[in-house]
Order: sequence, then C-alpha cells, then structure tokens
Amino acid sequence: MNQTLPVHLNFAQKAKIGFEIQGKLPIKQLKRLSESLLSDKGDIAVELKFERVGPVPYIHGHITTELQLKCQRCMQSMPYAVDIRFKLGLVLNEAQMEKLPDDAEPYLIETDSNHLPDMLEEELLLGLPLVPMHEFDCSDYLQQQLSDQQNEVEVSEEKENPFSVLKDLL
Repeated sequence: MNQTLPVHLNFAQKAKIGFEIQGKLPIKQLKRLSESLLSDKGDIAVELKFERVGPVPYIHGHITTELQLKCQRCMQSMPYAVDIRFKLGLVLNEAQMEKLPDDAEPYLIETDSNHLPDMLEEELLLGLPLVPMHEFDCSDYLQQQLSDQQNEVEVSEEKENPFSVLKDLL
C-alpha cells in the first residue's frame, strides 16, 4: 500500500465502474487536522471502495494511522491509534439525503472533480476524541511537576536577600 492517493477523483464515476484504491496520504497535507495535532509526521493508510447500489453511489472506506494528540489532563504528547470504517452515500441535494439508508452518511457532491484529501480529513476529524486523555492515570506525572515547582520555589526562598543588610541599619 505504498501508492500515493490522487488529490482529485470523480466519485460518482468511480462508483459507477466499481473502483477500488489503496494508498497513503501524508498527514501534513491535511491542514485542519494538523492544527489539532502535536506532530504532522507520518501518513494515513486508506482503503476505498466505490460502488453503486441501485441509483445511489457509495464509498466504503477504511482509514488507519497513529496521531500525536495533546493529553488535556497532563498536556503531554499522547499517541492515538485511528481505525475508522465509514460508508458514505453520494448525494446531489437534501432530498437525496433523506432517502439514504441509516447505515450511510451523506456526502454532498458539488462538482465532477472531488477533493479526496478533504473527504478523508473530514472523516478523521469526526473520529477524534473531544477531550483527548491518556488511558492510564497521568496524575503521577502531574504530581511530579507540582513537586518540581515547589522545590524551585523553596530554593528561591532560601537565597539570601541582597537588601537584608539594610534591615540591620534600621
């Protein structure tokens, strides 16, 4: 799966012919996703299958990667494994959205040339946790940070005040 994915595809046409593609996309190409990450290094691995069931074109997708998020408890780097499967029903308007089965999410097609990275980025953003936190209790790290800060304060208090000589003059 070392193939680089194309940027533009005609999703409806690919569904009509039953197209399948696998490949990788650099995370740094996904600008909105990169804003939520501590590092934009690495790739996302993608498998897509385009098909038409009756009059409705669909995209079945699978995205895997590991992202570096910031734990909101300890504010440190946290690896987050992504394994997302999705099914998108390609629609042209809101009336078609209403007719989609419950197991498919609507994806609005506005032109013949669809931006593949945008669609993948949307799915990844939807798959991120609202408040990323380590699965383990990272309060030990926080206690260590607090202890280090208290030690720094104690060391600064122990330093001799240069104006203490003036105190003796009074």
